[in-house]
Amino acid sequence: MNGLRMRFEAGELSFREVFEVSSNARRSTKIIDLEIYYHDQVGYGQASFPPYMVENREKNLEFLSNLDISRLAYPFRFAEIHQYLDKVSPVHRPAKAAVDMALHDLAGKLTGQTVSNYLMLEPKAPLFSSFTIGIGSDEFLLRQLDKAGEFPFLKIKLGAVSDYNRHAIDLIRRHSNLPLGVDFNQGLQDRETAIRMVEWLSGKGVEYIEQPMPVASEDDYLWLKSRSPMDIIGDESIQTPQDIINKKELFHGVNIKLMKCGGIYRAHESVRLARQLGLKTMLGCMVESTCAITAAAHLGALFDRLDLDGSLNIADDPYTGMRLEHGRIIMPGGAGTGVRKAG
Repeated sequence: MNGLRMRFEAGELSFREVFEVSSNARRSTKIIDLEIYYHDQVGYGQASFPPYMVENREKNLEFLSNLDISRLAYPFRFAEIHQYLDKVSPVHRPAKAAVDMALHDLAGKLTGQTVSNYLMLEPKAPLFSSFTIGIGSDEFLLRQLDKAGEFPFLKIKLGAVSDYNRHAIDLIRRHSNLPLGVDFNQGLQDRETAIRMVEWLSGKGVEYIEQPMPVASEDDYLWLKSRSPMDIIGDESIQTPQDIINKKELFHGVNIKLMKCGGIYRAHESVRLARQLGLKTMLGCMVESTCAITAAAHLGALFDRLDLDGSLNIADDPYTGMRLEHGRIIMPGGAGTGVRKAG
């Protein structure tokens, strides 16, 4: 035996407010909480399952049940661990992310370092996150603008309805001159609609557009990228490091998330690869608890943009860790990720 023990359970995170994007509106998200124990230390991890992901929570639970914990021996050799995880299943990346972040948490605690120090990634300057505003009524948009307070950057969710898109941006522009990004979550269905919207948004202080069209529209992305006056960022199109290689010509940049790629190790690999290929980089998240957000934030110094506000809409966050003060990322300190159970 290697002294490691793992426990995990399914759960659900309730939201403070409905979160609506182009494909769905929801009040909660399914999760898996995971803990890995080694002697007197525990590492925390979490998997999140928003509806637009193809991942199924029950299948991810089954994947975790099939793992041979003895293959995760300390000291952790993360390349070998991920080779083993991928051999068990080529998918189930949210569960892999939970295992990976728990092991990184343990690695930091066992060596007396923060995860960012363990990875030699201590930021040289303060890091800031954008504030995300979902789709909703005028009252909702204005309420969210008020919550954004002194965040330095806004990310606005838009969708398939052009009238709503224009109205929402005009409303926000009447009340805020902050720089904007917009995220369509695949809401625009053809290149002509997309280029008209891109050209209109370019006059509204929008700096980038995220995943405007469906993942399958690769020819349309090539066409749009060559004509766009602003950066086109791939999100749903970019899951793994191999996707970055295969789709590098479609986008100006990529949004990397632990839940999509399989954790800290794969995200670190992905951002290095993207930078080598000359792509701009964003570190993003799902609507997740502070557990997963904090784990991701340890990689923040490597990215051009950070979008790590996903825990702000959690009604009763079961963890403490990273927090945001006027958009500035304040890390919790302490060894490992710094995540602790709340209460």
